[in-house]
Amino acid sequence: MKGVSVLKKIFYSSFFLAAVPAILIMLLLTPFGTKSRLKVEQVNKNASRCVYADLNSDSVSEVMLSGKGVPYFFILIMNNDMKVYDQWNLQDSMDLDMSDFFIGNYDHDRYKEIYVFTYKGDSLFLNINEFFDPTGTKLDRLYITKIKVVNNKVTSIIRPAGFFDTNGDGKDELFFSIQTGFGVEPRRLYSYDIVNRSLKTSQLTGEICQFPKMVDADGDGRPEIFGLMGASGNSKTWYPFTDWSTWLMVFNDSLKFKFPPVEFPGLTNNLDIYSYKKGNLRGYVVAHNTGSADTTVMKPRIMFYSLDGKKIREHLFSEFGFNTFTRLVVMKNRDKDRIYLFGKYFLELNDQFEVIKRVKSPFNYQYDNSYIEDMDFDGENELIFYSSNDEKLAVYNADLRKIAEAKLKGTVDPFRFSHYSSRDHENKLFMNANGGYGYFLQLKGNIYYYLGYLVYPGIYFLFFLFIVLTKRINTLQVVQKESLNRRLVTLQLQGIKSQLDPHFTFNTLNSIASLIYLDDRQLAYDYMNKFTQLLRGLINDADRIYRSLGEEIEFVTTYLDLEKLRFGDKFNYEIIISEHVSQREQVPKL
Repeated sequence: MKGVSVLKKIFYSSFFLAAVPAILIMLLLTPFGTKSRLKVEQVNKNASRCVYADLNSDSVSEVMLSGKGVPYFFILIMNNDMKVYDQWNLQDSMDLDMSDFFIGNYDHDRYKEIYVFTYKGDSLFLNINEFFDPTGTKLDRLYITKIKVVNNKVTSIIRPAGFFDTNGDGKDELFFSIQTGFGVEPRRLYSYDIVNRSLKTSQLTGEICQFPKMVDADGDGRPEIFGLMGASGNSKTWYPFTDWSTWLMVFNDSLKFKFPPVEFPGLTNNLDIYSYKKGNLRGYVVAHNTGSADTTVMKPRIMFYSLDGKKIREHLFSEFGFNTFTRLVVMKNRDKDRIYLFGKYFLELNDQFEVIKRVKSPFNYQYDNSYIEDMDFDGENELIFYSSNDEKLAVYNADLRKIAEAKLKGTVDPFRFSHYSSRDHENKLFMNANGGYGYFLQLKGNIYYYLGYLVYPGIYFLFFLFIVLTKRINTLQVVQKESLNRRLVTLQLQGIKSQLDPHFTFNTLNSIASLIYLDDRQLAYDYMNKFTQLLRGLINDADRIYRSLGEEIEFVTTYLDLEKLRFGDKFNYEIIISEHVSQREQVPKL
């Protein structure tokens, strides 16, 4: 019993009663802000054509700015203070829609090179400049191939894939792809041997390989090359691997197929290909999307292929609740590959394509692009999403936890990121957002984030205060009610006393006793009957403040009758009631 009493005392205590609703509300609350704060610094419009890189390995970034002078296109190299080191004038035309310049280090020394593709007419050239090495590589107008030009506009796009030493001479070859609209030629993968000035190509196909990636997928120390493959339907002429279908293609570093290409028939299909490794499991995760109205085209899905091109498993995107374009991303985190699908929800899948995490998209509209970058320079990549309609950039970690977001103007075109490092060892990510926008992004700890946790004890304290005040008010109300009841009882007793004076009561009882003593039984009975009637009315109406006028007259009449029985003819009384007076009228007891 003592234990039960103690439990009751605990359960009914204000501390416990406040904890229950407070905990329920805390569980339903979303996090208060994010642990990190994304500092966004917009720079002038020209900076949207800037790229930052440490060209001379001194841990301080140089600034490269491209532009059009008279008569040359140029790349300007400056320090952090925007003081000019040098200017590289290009003999041919430069088109950032065709190819942006990029940075590499094919000879593995302390000096990086700048690579830029230029064109003259329909001829494509490669230009290389190792600025900070006096004896370094400086090559202009290395002829590559013919490109597609329609109405004096280049329709080819060149995208770098990476560098790898294929022939073992200690110097890397440059790998890149050329994709072409309104025609097929020259849709190929290329590798350029800078030392020997020689070019290798993959076979001509109708397939477009966009955003090529170089990854050692099979673990043999040599890279495989693959990317976003698309079917554009630009040519009705027969080519190997027609562009009226999309093809799953993976190339080795000799630009030969790793396995026979797998066909996905239908116009506007595309395949996004990523390598995947988990323990002894290796292969390719492939996302298939289509914008075709043709209902015979296979439905969008995610697939897993072995290293030799055999399909192992697949799931329709509709099985995950996606009915629109769905983006696949495979990202390495903590030495393991993680699979994500992004649409109206952000999903993480295991290698069996089972959902292991689901979060809602932070955008009101479809986001435009996603990126993988190391925002805080800790060696682990973050996921970056941007929606031009929402004008919002959101940053997530590998566990799909939003760590920062910021309002930011940009376009639907892909962003370009580069690393800025100052003399003071301050690291920032520079983002070319196109449309004239350039931004420095810096992910910092949010010092106000942990203040949000004060809300939780605040919620508990408010409930505790509410319950304590409620108990106090209830106690005061009970006290006031009891006090009122005691006063009411006192008033009732006083009312009874005022209605039936003790002196009168004792006199009446003495009179009845005298009549009994004188053996006048009838009169004593009448006297007692009247007195009993008076007491009954008094007791019955004890808790009433009001009664009808008729009841009051009846009570007074009984009282006067008792007095007359006692005093006889010594007094007479008469009660006169006007016919206009209602005896139902409520009056205070007198």
